[in-house]
Amino acid sequence: MKFSIDQSVEVSPATAIAAYANPAFYESRPSRDNISVLEVVQHAQTGERVVLDVRFKFSGSVSSAVRAVVDPNKMSWVTHTELALDQLTSTWQIRPDNYPDRLTGGGRYRFAPGPNGPESTSITIEGEIKVHVPIVGRTVERVILSGLRSYIAAEVQGIPDLAG
Repeated sequence: MKFSIDQSVEVSPATAIAAYANPAFYESRPSRDNISVLEVVQHAQTGERVVLDVRFKFSGSVSSAVRAVVDPNKMSWVTHTELALDQLTSTWQIRPDNYPDRLTGGGRYRFAPGPNGPESTSITIEGEIKVHVPIVGRTVERVILSGLRSYIAAEVQGIPDLAG
C-alpha cells in the first residue's frame, strides 16, 4: 500500500533533518500508538551522509486472524535510514527482525521550506508498506498506516524539543 504523509514544524529544514540524524531523537522518544523505540542499533556519519538503524517494537493488540500467522511478541523491526543532510532528503527501509517474508517497506523523507518562512519546514514522507499474508494482508497494511500517520505526527512535533 503506497502512502504519502505531510507534516509541518516550526524549525528550519536543516534543523529538522539534523533531528532525524541524531540518535537522541530516538532514544528519548516515548511509546506512541503501540510503537516503541527499543534501541539505536547503528549511527555513523561521514560528512553530509548519516546512516542510522533504529529498532522498533509493536506492542499493541492484534486480531486472532493476525495471531494465527505472526507471534505478537516477535513484531519488531529495524528501520534503516540513510540521510543526505546537504540534499535535505532521507531514504528508509524496514528490516523485520522476524518474518522478513511477510513485511516489506521503504520510502523517502523530503524536508522543504515551509509556509511560514525560513524557520518552518514541510516534511513529506512517501513510501510503501506491503504485508505478504493472504486474506489479512491489506487489513494489516491499513492498521499499520493508521498508526504510522499518528506516530509520525507526534514524531515531527518532537523536533523542536530536541532543537530547543
